[in-house]
Amino acid sequence: MVFPGRPFFLLFFDKKESKTEKLIIGSNAVNMKKYVVKALVVISLAVCSASSFAAFSVTRTSMGVNLEQPVTKETTLINSGNKPVRVRVNFEKPAWAKDKYYLGEQLVAYPRIVVIPPKGKIQVKVAPRIKKDLQDGEYVALLMFKEMPPRSSGNQVTMLMNIGIPYYGRKGKLETGLDFDALRIEKSGKGYDLLGTAKNTGNFSYPLDIEVKFYSNKKLIKEQSFKQGFYREHSFELKKSTEMDKKADYAQVVFANKQLNLSKKFDFEL
Repeated sequence: MVFPGRPFFLLFFDKKESKTEKLIIGSNAVNMKKYVVKALVVISLAVCSASSFAAFSVTRTSMGVNLEQPVTKETTLINSGNKPVRVRVNFEKPAWAKDKYYLGEQLVAYPRIVVIPPKGKIQVKVAPRIKKDLQDGEYVALLMFKEMPPRSSGNQVTMLMNIGIPYYGRKGKLETGLDFDALRIEKSGKGYDLLGTAKNTGNFSYPLDIEVKFYSNKKLIKEQSFKQGFYREHSFELKKSTEMDKKADYAQVVFANKQLNLSKKFDFEL
């Protein structure tokens, strides 16, 4: 299941002896799958010289844990280059998460600084230190792997890579909930637009299948479906266009997640 948008890339072009130039591209992407929500992978590149390039990767795209029975989990960093890579490991709050749902202060990563040998790999572990009074629901942090500059690079420029993977924790009873504001279907030049705002009022993140059907004289003339993910207490502006030549007199919109037994249906006279 696809959870909002496309991958998010940040490219930073940074030279030590000149002004910093920044190029930012993208939106964000998170995939949800059963208990673990595959969410955002953030890649930052600070470019200095092709000759000193050293790439590393992370074997996991996300981590998830039951906060009522927290256990230490691990991931592996792999150096595909021909030079050692130093990486700093820490946690950051995702842009979509509220402060009260940030889990990073209750997690310990070790080692905090790793040196990956050329063509080698090294393991990093994450141990939860969860507060007993934590309320039911979902909590999240970004586990960040930030490449450090070489100890001696002279006047050369070095490409630096930062990778962030989401770490999700869930506790107790998980509840779904949806609120809608100004939900409507409007005629557009090439067909119809589904507009409005949807908000996840539950205590965890989940994806929805959204299906739009158009009818004329009770006969189905067009249908369209798409997937949309909703973070905890996150609002999403709906703006989905359906191109069609025929004129509809009635439409039906369904928001559903079969695994969660969740369904909301809306009917519109056009």
